[in-house]
Amino acid sequence: MSTCEHYNLAKAIEILHEELGLRNAAVLIPGEIAHVSFPHSWRSSADATDVLILGSSGSVVGWGMTESEMRELVVEPLRRAEVGSYGPEAIESEDMDFVTATSTDPDSGVNVERSTMVGDVMVVSDNIKDPILVKAAFSSGLARSTKLATLENRLEAHLSATKDLIDNLAAGRELGIRGTKLLQLTGELLSLRGQLNLHSELIETPDLYWEEPELEQLYSLISRKLDVATRIAILNKKLDYASESINVLKSHLSEEQGVRLEWMIIILIMVEVGFEIFHFVEHWYEKQAPSKKEL
Repeated sequence: MSTCEHYNLAKAIEILHEELGLRNAAVLIPGEIAHVSFPHSWRSSADATDVLILGSSGSVVGWGMTESEMRELVVEPLRRAEVGSYGPEAIESEDMDFVTATSTDPDSGVNVERSTMVGDVMVVSDNIKDPILVKAAFSSGLARSTKLATLENRLEAHLSATKDLIDNLAAGRELGIRGTKLLQLTGELLSLRGQLNLHSELIETPDLYWEEPELEQLYSLISRKLDVATRIAILNKKLDYASESINVLKSHLSEEQGVRLEWMIIILIMVEVGFEIFHFVEHWYEKQAPSKKEL
């Protein structure tokens, strides 16, 4: 579940320790991920639940929690640890099934030596020293998808906001927008492109997984299942279109302003010529008046 631009992990752990009394909350990967285990007494389920807080992506992932439980037990208490909070309508979530299995467990339905994905199900093998790291790799992939979804929705909102402007342009009507608003729309696009390609790990594998081939494989597996690479490519193409549209609108608005300025100059010249004609006629009548008196 993506709730903000990023989390202040130190503040999040402080809240979990001091306000919720969850003393097991700790940093799992410095500067990247924190982990906390919620006891079964907090929830309707009989099982304890792992929650991973991904600082840089502003996401939380609950293993075995419903979305309503995540909002109540995790998202709301950690609001003060958010940086760049999203509104309730902008929060994106992703649900996937998982099982914990071993190669000797006949009830698991899966015969695995390592953690993997079977269909759309994440399989966490307990044949590993630290299954939390496996969950962290899967969680990073899930967070990547929900973070991408927030950018997709923001771009769709931008395209909806500019649709009428494009329609006006196509119909030869006035754009009906001021330059300051157009600059704001340009800034929104630059922010979206920056968050997608520069200021996040959406388009590249986090450094941690380069050092852990098995974790990198899990991260790549879930990313492929969620079509992350395809969605990034489509989003970039849409951003290219949106940028081109804004540039055309800016060019047309500049032309409109240029034409308006030219007409203002023409009108001023006409007024000046009118004054000169008036003064010329006035002087002519003044010269004619003495001549009439002499006659």
